[in-house]
Amino acid sequence: MDHVLSALHERLGTLFGDRLVVLAGGTRLSTRAGELHQLGARHTLVLSTDDHAPLHDSGVARWVTLGIAGGFVAVEQNRLTRLLTSPTRRVREVLADFDPAGEALVISTPYLHTPEFAGRPVLNARRPEWVELENKTTIDALWDELSAPRAPAVVLDLDFEALWDATLKLDRGAGVVWSGDGPAINGGANFVRRVRDRQEALDAFAVLGPKCDFVRVMPFLEGIPVSVHGIVFPDGTAVLRPIEMVVPRRAGQARFLYAGCASYYDPPARIREEMRNLARRVGERLRETVDYRGTFTLDGIATADGFLPTEINTRYGGAMVCFEDALPQLPLALVQVALVAGHDLGVSSIEFEELLVAAADAYRHGTVGANVRAVNPTETVERPIVFTEWSCRFAHPEEVPHGALRLRPSPLGARLELDLAADQLPPGRPVVALTVAAFALADQEWQTALGPLEPAVPVEDEIAAVPVVELDAVTA
Repeated sequence: MDHVLSALHERLGTLFGDRLVVLAGGTRLSTRAGELHQLGARHTLVLSTDDHAPLHDSGVARWVTLGIAGGFVAVEQNRLTRLLTSPTRRVREVLADFDPAGEALVISTPYLHTPEFAGRPVLNARRPEWVELENKTTIDALWDELSAPRAPAVVLDLDFEALWDATLKLDRGAGVVWSGDGPAINGGANFVRRVRDRQEALDAFAVLGPKCDFVRVMPFLEGIPVSVHGIVFPDGTAVLRPIEMVVPRRAGQARFLYAGCASYYDPPARIREEMRNLARRVGERLRETVDYRGTFTLDGIATADGFLPTEINTRYGGAMVCFEDALPQLPLALVQVALVAGHDLGVSSIEFEELLVAAADAYRHGTVGANVRAVNPTETVERPIVFTEWSCRFAHPEEVPHGALRLRPSPLGARLELDLAADQLPPGRPVVALTVAAFALADQEWQTALGPLEPAVPVEDEIAAVPVVELDAVTA
């Protein structure tokens, strides 16, 4: 597949070579600046939402901190949108100094749909018709168009008694899930609540009412939350491998804890194929109806009844980092930018799919963590850990760790992060139970106060069930 990488680098070099580029917000900005430099960009201006600049090569990038980090994605993106729409005097001066002719290309975050920044085109700006497809309360029409199996659901206005009546009708014995949608950016399970009784319904309504326009009610589905990414090319849709959405449940509460994503989990083969087949059909539908280009995510639950979809996100999802790290020589985020901007990358969707799926199946990775408000550390602390059965403890000096637990400062107080050692984990298993155990250790040792958590329960492969392999501490 070397020819695919060579073709991609050649086409991306044509787009970015000898150009000034502005990175307006986003993640992995040092990596992006380095990739642009390798592709021949003349210079890169990094406008970081954070309040500090890392060590960087000034010959590669100029780094300017905006100091508008909000902790929550929605807060930060709203601030960034305002800045792009109405730049401050300081930002205009920085832009004029970096790009006096106004010829720079701008790359912003996957959420943004602002088409220009101070007269400069935002290459990866999403079209309005693409953004509308993310509405969680209207997506069921797409599943019906595609004849895709789905759980029953209803979408209602903010009428509590109507929502409660729907809850009683759809509850299969494990409660229902309320998913709100509306004008606010919705991500990380912010507007998702499990409802099992009237009090939980009242509490959920109090949260969703001021923020949302509609609420979808769906039976609670037992299984592992999973996502599969599709990448729409001019000739077809490249479909990637499933990714686990690490979403522990808060014991005794209606809320979920979105804790990131990981590629260690292998759903049963039949579910993997169901996911990938549906993602391909979704991608083709998006291409035909709204001329879609680039990455989208198809989210759902791997249940005993197969894969049941819940939503799509028409953007470059956070879980794409699993694929970035599986094939670091491919500037995947810049491929996304080029596709959204309408550029021909010189490779077919099938070639791209084969390259990326093979790499991601061979290299497993995760980005697991949670925001913590109970503590405010001034420096980062990190400890190696081992798992024993379903518990977690700090590793002894002579042990080979199964991962590391880290607590670092954050705008919200602290950020708790879990790194896992792929070669020390049984293959194919979800990591949500390990996350629950590790976070319980953090509560005990670092007073993070996340509270009792419960893991989702995976469905077994009926054809070839993998025996449970307990994790044991290994001495060096």
